[in-house]
Amino acid sequence: MHPLPRPPRAEGALRAWLSDAAAVLLPVVCAGCGRPDAAVCPPCRVALHPVLAEVRAGPLRVHVALPYSGVPAAVLGAVKEQGRTDALRALAPAMRAVLAAAHHAVLSLPAREPLLVVTMPSAVDVTRRRGFRPVDALVRAAGHRVPRTPVLRFARAVADQAGLTADDRRSNLEGAMRASEPFDGRRVLLVDDVLTTGSTVLEGYRAVLAAGGDVVGAACLAHTGKRKATGRQLVGDSSGRRY
Repeated sequence: MHPLPRPPRAEGALRAWLSDAAAVLLPVVCAGCGRPDAAVCPPCRVALHPVLAEVRAGPLRVHVALPYSGVPAAVLGAVKEQGRTDALRALAPAMRAVLAAAHHAVLSLPAREPLLVVTMPSAVDVTRRRGFRPVDALVRAAGHRVPRTPVLRFARAVADQAGLTADDRRSNLEGAMRASEPFDGRRVLLVDDVLTTGSTVLEGYRAVLAAGGDVVGAACLAHTGKRKATGRQLVGDSSGRRY
């Protein structure tokens, strides 16, 4: 198996320079705790150190890196809801680690083509409001390429998942995603930012299978650790395999 492709070093260096320049020109506070003069302060960066584990979402092995609470939840929330893209660099090591763990887990499978990273889509109106796709930005910050045109998209309107029950989340997303093109047997790794009930990655799993893909696993930056009883829901927490 070939390693996941990485973007040119110059592009990453330019993004880092622009982020540092913005921090100098504009007052910033820590996205994790509100301390002044840092996008993410040193103590909060320590709290973002990955603690890798595996959980299950239906038939999927999902690799996760952080608990969705405290500093990780605050920093990720700042990126998604406040447009704090300057905090992406602090989340990049955890995203990079969980992608590497998921990639390592399929090394024993017969190698054909490089693993295709497919990010979970956002609703069109949410993407328009934010001006970017947070999951794609996280994967790029971790040093991996993501197609500019989403591989998966929503084929119908969906409600915001926040605040919905597990059953409502499942109903909201069921049958909602479509692939932009056939996968023709390609091996796919699904990637999302937060794993809650598992409804999003399970719908992505269904959509990829419907388009002829082979989903070999999933990776999420953070997870809530909730446990659900049904096969459609998350049935494990961070007590699984660790790295």
